[in-house]
Amino acid sequence: MRGTGPKEWTEELFRRWVPSGPDAHTTYLHLARLHCPPGGRVADLGCGEEDFLFCLKDLAGEIVGVDARPAGGRYGRYIQADLEGELPLEPGSVDLAACKFVIEHLEDPGRFMRRAREALAPGGALLILTANVLYYPYAANLVLSKLLPQETRMRLVGRLSGRDRGEIFPVRYRCNTPRAMHKALEGAGYEVLHLRTYPDFLVSALSRPLGALAVAYEKAVSWLGLEGAGGFMVALGRRE
Repeated sequence: MRGTGPKEWTEELFRRWVPSGPDAHTTYLHLARLHCPPGGRVADLGCGEEDFLFCLKDLAGEIVGVDARPAGGRYGRYIQADLEGELPLEPGSVDLAACKFVIEHLEDPGRFMRRAREALAPGGALLILTANVLYYPYAANLVLSKLLPQETRMRLVGRLSGRDRGEIFPVRYRCNTPRAMHKALEGAGYEVLHLRTYPDFLVSALSRPLGALAVAYEKAVSWLGLEGAGGFMVALGRRE
């Protein structure tokens, strides 16, 4: 493990010391494929320019990207829209709506979930990947968002993480615990089919000591069986 950066070093340490199954991103993509019917229509809400669901191209009939910023890429169709407002999708026209690291930035996630539900066909699903504020780095970020102006907090996060300023946004964390997520989905008219948290040990691996602390945390969580303590949260709700 010599000569590696802190994130690579931490990932190798995690693999050695913590028994683990599928990670959050693998689970997210697995659920997306499982709930996308052949020839179905998929909406990637808050897609950015990542085209993360392009792996469904062989299964979906259409993948539509929706984002507040102008976006373009391999999906073929993109719609620019503020996710805090109306979703410009025809009622009942979508089989799978998915959003990755979007919910934590919304002022009213329940309203977003209801509007996504309107766009879903009967039996359609909303898939969410987001942060869990019961995990200590996100709990700290939540505290900072309350104590500091958002611009100051975002500059600090950028400086610590090395991320570009354009990749950091204000956070709200309105439903970012498993209990709050379950309540929000049910309140918006979904049957909750999947809701679990997963390890997120790399978010705080800014140095080897911090990486070792993150792995120790994950080891303790695994040993104690604390299912709701992971940093990533994946939820799936089906339109009732």
